[in-house]
Amino acid sequence: MLPRALFGDLFDDAAVFPPGNSPLDAAVAGHRRLRRSPYADLVGPLLLPPASVAAAADLAGLADLTPAPPGGAVEPEDADPGPLDVAITARPDADLVELGTAVRTAARDDRLELRGVELGWFENWRELQIDSPAIVLELPRGTEQSLALTDLATAIAEGEPGNSRIIAKFRTGRTPLWDWPPERELARVIQSAIAMDVPLKLTGGLHHAVRSTLSDGEHHGVLNILTVVADARAGRPLAELTATLARREPGPLVDRLATLTAAQVTRLRAAFSAYGCCDVLEPIHELTELGVLEGVS
Repeated sequence: MLPRALFGDLFDDAAVFPPGNSPLDAAVAGHRRLRRSPYADLVGPLLLPPASVAAAADLAGLADLTPAPPGGAVEPEDADPGPLDVAITARPDADLVELGTAVRTAARDDRLELRGVELGWFENWRELQIDSPAIVLELPRGTEQSLALTDLATAIAEGEPGNSRIIAKFRTGRTPLWDWPPERELARVIQSAIAMDVPLKLTGGLHHAVRSTLSDGEHHGVLNILTVVADARAGRPLAELTATLARREPGPLVDRLATLTAAQVTRLRAAFSAYGCCDVLEPIHELTELGVLEGVS
């Protein structure tokens, strides 16, 4: 059994993004149900593309309040659901004017609670003047990655911009233009972010508790990632981090994470803020079946 705090707010709800591609009304309703489920404290905001923000606000008060996921509701079904917690997620090549409009819409609409804004890193990103609790910037691959991390580390050290928390993001899943990052590449990204005190978010491909081989390729595992973050913080070498990402047995990963103190868990999660998943119940159910989620039977 692992402390529940290790998984708190870890699974951002990316239901509308590939490969889930949930219709917006179903995604909003599903997120409302998750907010009334026993897993509510494990789930982060609903991730939305900029073009969907206004429609999500209209749906926020109309979401289907049918029974929560298995395990029983934690709130009565007629309770006021409150504002819909969202983060606006734009691809690296997104229209920045559209993104700015979406951010202003979300910030001004009391039917929404804006938790963060995600976009691709570029050198002049500060000029956008985004007003958000968190600004998440997706790292490129290749030679610009070091420049991007250094830039984010500088922004954090200088307290810019404003009161926003600055977070780097790295894509762990395949897209038409982005292949699965192998273990060594992902381990190096995690190690570098931790060395530079830049919080990291991951996105894509993390559907399973441990490393898995599926029809579309190799999938990194949630327990592998958490263990590597803990080990990178402890100064373990890159070769060891790479080997941990390749592990397919949950036992050694769970044993390592079980040694963490409450303070170490807090620091680990400060370093690894969350990840986007198109079906958050998939990894949660796998973790439950492994018997590692405290407070879930």
